[in-house]
Amino acid sequence: MARRRPPPDDDEDDAPRRGPPKRAARRPTQSRDDDDIPLAKRGGRSWPFIVVTLLAWAGIFAGLLYSHYVSSLPDVGHLLVASASEDVTILDDRGRLVARRGLTQGETVNIADLPNYVPNAFIAIEDRRFRSHFGIDPFGMMRAGIANMVAGHVVQGGSTLTQQLAKNIFLSADRTMDRKIQEALLALYLEKQYSKDQILSLYLNRVYFGAGVYGIEAAAQKFFSKHAGELSLTEAAMMAGSVKAPARYNPLADPDASLARAQFVLKAMKDAGFIDDSSRAMAIATRPRIVAATGTPQSGYFADWIMATLGGYIGHVSDPVIVETSFDLPTQRIAERNLAHGLDVDGPRIGAGQGALVSMTPDGAVRALVGGRSYAASSFNRATDAVRQPGSAFKPFVYLAAFEHGRKPSDIMHDGPVDINGWKPQDFEGEYQGDVTLTEAFAESSNTVAAQLIAEVGPKAVARTAHRLGIASPLMAVASLALGTSGVTPLELTGSYAPFANGGNGVVPFAILKVRTKSGKILYERKGGNLGTVMSAQDNAAMTGLMTQVVATGTGKAARMDRPVAGKTGTTQDSRDAWFVGFTADLITGVWIGNDDTAPMHKAKDLTATGGGLPARIFHDYMVEAEQDLPSRPLVGSTIAVAAAETEPPAPVAASKKPTTIEQILNGLFGG
Repeated sequence: MARRRPPPDDDEDDAPRRGPPKRAARRPTQSRDDDDIPLAKRGGRSWPFIVVTLLAWAGIFAGLLYSHYVSSLPDVGHLLVASASEDVTILDDRGRLVARRGLTQGETVNIADLPNYVPNAFIAIEDRRFRSHFGIDPFGMMRAGIANMVAGHVVQGGSTLTQQLAKNIFLSADRTMDRKIQEALLALYLEKQYSKDQILSLYLNRVYFGAGVYGIEAAAQKFFSKHAGELSLTEAAMMAGSVKAPARYNPLADPDASLARAQFVLKAMKDAGFIDDSSRAMAIATRPRIVAATGTPQSGYFADWIMATLGGYIGHVSDPVIVETSFDLPTQRIAERNLAHGLDVDGPRIGAGQGALVSMTPDGAVRALVGGRSYAASSFNRATDAVRQPGSAFKPFVYLAAFEHGRKPSDIMHDGPVDINGWKPQDFEGEYQGDVTLTEAFAESSNTVAAQLIAEVGPKAVARTAHRLGIASPLMAVASLALGTSGVTPLELTGSYAPFANGGNGVVPFAILKVRTKSGKILYERKGGNLGTVMSAQDNAAMTGLMTQVVATGTGKAARMDRPVAGKTGTTQDSRDAWFVGFTADLITGVWIGNDDTAPMHKAKDLTATGGGLPARIFHDYMVEAEQDLPSRPLVGSTIAVAAAETEPPAPVAASKKPTTIEQILNGLFGG
């Protein structure tokens, strides 16, 4: 029987075999997992390589981030080089302190020149670990975080003195993450660049203490009128306590709160081992003498004016200077009180929100200056910087120009409707008086008569007259100038009335009498001087007669006093401004009321929003109080008129009308 051929294997070809069969390759007895094969042999990369790569990229990112923050850091290479700010002490006419300005940062002090308890007070209350940390205090941050979490609000800060110095260098109060990172980097950098004593010195010379001063030297002089090296333990504790909340804890803001805060500082100093129990008890029992400025609440307006003009007298001076002025603090208090009272009582009734008052002697020496109802609420000085239309308070220049062109107070003119090249001015509320003397027209503030006068002499002549007497603002030489349509400031308008009060001499309002350094070097001293004669004696007498009549019988009756007084009212269109400017033999005073946004005022039931209303009453109340200790004296223009009357026989009058007073003499002389 033939043998059967076995079936072929599955992996063999169907082709017939040729030759002997090949031996099959030996297979491994145990297979290997792919994970046992090295990554390099599978086309991948090793884990150590990946870690190194990630770290490299992280380093690059960190470097870029570091460069970003470092590039915006301020230059701190010259922090130890600092100069003192301008220091100006302003005194009134009797040497009383009005204000101290410019002292925002005092001279740089070295920690070695201070008693040990001064820097230790700041370390104890602000950064007890200052001597041991590296610019950032992680333990302090954790402690503050826990305390704030327990309290539910911020009760502690974790910033070190170095971080606070970094923040002071930025001079910005931003609370962004970028800012905090920059502060931290800068704190680390400061610790690397400077010693602990240098950092503490920098901090003490830059930290804000309140009341507008930076640095311990400026603060020591501001609060206690002494150098930082002379501070007592109690004073040092008050200074250290104020930096937490300068506006609330500085000694000038609230002495009691400052002392109470100082007790916490003294306790912290005792706990830190800087002082013992007896020193602490003695300090608590001591109440330092705090130097408070005697300046009045609104005397800041005057101080601002002095600071704005001081450079023109002495230029730039690095040494502290003392400025002696013509200012009088008691007179200033009277001015502030009467302006505030008038605005508080009658201001709301007529819609007047602001006011200004300027008072000076006939030679231009400013005695009081109030630039608004509240310096704290608004430091804008309306007395020196607010340009407002004077209205009829400008008419004295119109009449003076007319007198210089031949007109006389007794001349008759018609007060009625006029048409001057299409301009048709009207009197107040459209009331006309018919034929009147110029004295009567001025007293009743006739607009139509003033318009006719400026048409006669020309607007340019009136503008020249006003400038000659002291108006510095540009004036539009148009017919409506007669009604005061060009703006002026209260200071310049009041000053331009001085020639009427002093006999015809022009003045430039001034206040600075002498400027000297603290060492006694005289930098400037006023030697007198004015603008010379700006009107004749005859015209001065004529204008005095007109302005006396305004107060005696005209629109300014509310300004009458127990002594000779002259002046002029002024009201602009829609009662946007109301003025009274007047004078006695001793003082010239201008009062303005209105609104900063030029909103119109309005008439109350028994009060008009005119210069003869509230401004005239404020003038009266202020002048009566300011001159209560001064003797009554005749006006200079009145004495000129009397002298003229004695040399020139007056016109015949009936026996029953014989002049017996200055006012009657003026009326007889000028036909009033």
